[in-house]
Amino acid sequence: MEFFNQELIQEIIRLTWRNPIFMAIAIALVWLIPQLFIRKIMANKYEQRKIEIQKNKIQKLYPNTLK
Repeated sequence: MEFFNQELIQEIIRLTWRNPIFMAIAIALVWLIPQLFIRKIMANKYEQRKIEIQKNKIQKLYPNTLK
């Protein structure tokens, strides 16, 4: 006797993949998880760039003439 017969496989597919609620959650997860990683990377780059701009502005105000 097969562990996964054809009827059981069809029932699993019907209960999961063809379920609109499951598909909505699955699509939302596929959409949101990468977006969270991208947002974190972009926020880190923004903070680094902001600090770099601030350093450049301070350097313009107080130039290092002792070189």
